[in-house]
Amino acid sequence: MKTFLTDYLLDLQGRADGDPQTAWDFYSSSVLEGRDEIGCDLLLNPPGSSDPEEDEEQESDCFLFEFSDKQQLPCYNLQVSVSRGPCNWFLFSDVLKRLKLSSRIFQARFPHFEVTTLPKAEFQHQVSLSQVLAPEEIQEHLEPPMAPGAVETVELVRYEPELVRLLGSEVVFQAWSS
Repeated sequence: MKTFLTDYLLDLQGRADGDPQTAWDFYSSSVLEGRDEIGCDLLLNPPGSSDPEEDEEQESDCFLFEFSDKQQLPCYNLQVSVSRGPCNWFLFSDVLKRLKLSSRIFQARFPHFEVTTLPKAEFQHQVSLSQVLAPEEIQEHLEPPMAPGAVETVELVRYEPELVRLLGSEVVFQAWSS
């Protein structure tokens, strides 16, 4: 550790010309990229010289708004399989209650909607880690542990704009710039 710190401090202060130790070399990711992909030509396109409309598009943020006459169903950002990252899901039971349909009729009418199951313990674990839900919302889904060997599952239906419209909501994208 002493050698490491000594060499580090010498590198910061600058080594003498005759020092047999070499300074550390640090390479950026540019070593791995092609020459054409690195940086930009500042004289070719200086800041502020581009089209003002283009600048507005780059600086504006797009927000997603969901409007509804009814209370919106809770949506959970969950990872239901290892092969795919987290995405938004509704509880299938909530969707069925809102649409006043049975599971069989829903799946017959809307076979293109993805319905999956997740072990209840895994669902509770992922919900407990949520940074979006309020603590009281998280507590609603945490139940006492089940008996050993018992495996309950939770049915989920994937969030899709078409499903949101069926549930009585309107999804609107709105650009906003500062």
